[in-house]
Amino acid sequence: MTLRARLVQLFAVLTLAVGSLVALPAQPAAAANGCNGSVIAWNEWRDSAGRLAAKTYYYDEGANTCVNLVAQGIYYGQSKYMAIKLCDSYNTGCVTDSGTFLYYAGPVRRPADVCMWAVSTMKNSAGTTIVNKSTYVPPCN
Repeated sequence: MTLRARLVQLFAVLTLAVGSLVALPAQPAAAANGCNGSVIAWNEWRDSAGRLAAKTYYYDEGANTCVNLVAQGIYYGQSKYMAIKLCDSYNTGCVTDSGTFLYYAGPVRRPADVCMWAVSTMKNSAGTTIVNKSTYVPPCN
């Protein structure tokens, strides 16, 4: 087989392989932090030095809203206290995930049919509060 024939054959195999990859249907992926669905919003929280410390992510899972708090930057991978709390606007039926985590707190879920608010809390490894914020969960006003 000539070099030209081998190159043509290789090109045909690569084209078929790439075409097969492109033709595969896209599958919805679960986030690495336990929520599924689409990210509808997020908040960024900074430490006292102005560095990005954490993000609170809000996901639309259809019947549920899913929320988690993910450490960022120098805090990612450090053992620290983190908590995420999700409540309806009447402060009833709250769900919380808290403890000592390396990467994220949550996920926590509530039915998506009411306005909700989330409380994000994170302390550094020395116990100093870095994040203590409450926000309405989109699309609440």
